[in-house]
Amino acid sequence: MTKRVVCSVLVVVLALLSPATAHAQDGGMQWSGPPVAASSADTQPCADVMFLAARGSLEDGPYGSMVTSWRDALATATQQMPGRGIGTVREVFVDYPAIGPDTMLDAGLEGLFFSEELPALPYRESVTTGVEAARHALTDSAERCPAERWVLVGYSQGAQVMTEVLAERTEQDSGQLLLALLLGNPAHYQGQSLTEPSGDADDLAGGLTAALYYIRHEAAAGRQAGGQPQATADGVRAILELSQGKANSEAMAEAARGAGFELPAALRSQVLSLCNAGDVVCDSGGLLRKVVIEGAGIDGLVDDSWDAHHAYGPKDAAVVVDRISAELRALVPPTPAEPGIRTGPLDPRLILAGGVAIVLLTGLAVSLVMLWRAPSRQTRSAADRSGPAQP
Repeated sequence: MTKRVVCSVLVVVLALLSPATAHAQDGGMQWSGPPVAASSADTQPCADVMFLAARGSLEDGPYGSMVTSWRDALATATQQMPGRGIGTVREVFVDYPAIGPDTMLDAGLEGLFFSEELPALPYRESVTTGVEAARHALTDSAERCPAERWVLVGYSQGAQVMTEVLAERTEQDSGQLLLALLLGNPAHYQGQSLTEPSGDADDLAGGLTAALYYIRHEAAAGRQAGGQPQATADGVRAILELSQGKANSEAMAEAARGAGFELPAALRSQVLSLCNAGDVVCDSGGLLRKVVIEGAGIDGLVDDSWDAHHAYGPKDAAVVVDRISAELRALVPPTPAEPGIRTGPLDPRLILAGGVAIVLLTGLAVSLVMLWRAPSRQTRSAADRSGPAQP
């Protein structure tokens, strides 16, 4: 009987001291599904995050295959968050033509690189349309949803769109930017204010359109010094510099600023850029030398670069997936414990008090049992002394 009582007391006390566990429902980021066009983004409800993306040249809308692979990878990485609440992501795509960059060659090499005035370029008009659409989405978010954070993704021509729309902004009006990801960016150039966590092109790589404006910048300086012949000579020199990784950094920065490619210095850690060596879209020096100086056909060179330009998927840059998904997860707060439910480790003082209580209650239980059993022992002893009953 004593053992049973003691065990019962122990069970009760331990049950009182044991911490209860709050079983909170797992949360995560809820992605909105089919994206809305940037030009109509003001029709969407606000969310915790706006995912704004621009597809590459000649890709089908809304996102194109490259951006879609990133969207899916990030959604998978953030949809299940044990112990956290619910976050929301609204999806927006940049609606623009995404015309092929090869259309620039219709202006001819002389007009494209060495002329005094840059001819009208359908590619340039395509980018401008994209910038206007992306700007509309960001401006609407800033005015209507100021608590919203932005994740921007652009691939190929779409990366140039994102570069230009970010270059328009200042540090003061970029507070909503969480991260931007630029993949195979034709507006990439040495010294740009961004972070390059992946990709194997060197720091001196220059994209197609960044190179175009650098060549024209140097040709313009030559024109002022010695007319059109000097403009052509200095433009050719600039092409050779680009192909050898020897472009003048100050002249490159000035040309990029004039083209609208200069990013605010404060955004350096938030703008992630991936450029693969041999991708002529973001690492164009070799292509320009072969086409302009050596007279090579551009189609074969572009075909040779196909694999490098399409190796920007999430599986090719796991470290970037981890970085972006971690930033997204950090936006979702932990699920609060239910009222009255104790979670976490016990206070050491409570453990000590519980131990004392166990000892006292155990001693009390033993004493009570002994008192209860004492009369029975006394009765048996009296019976033993009186001996067997007489017949």
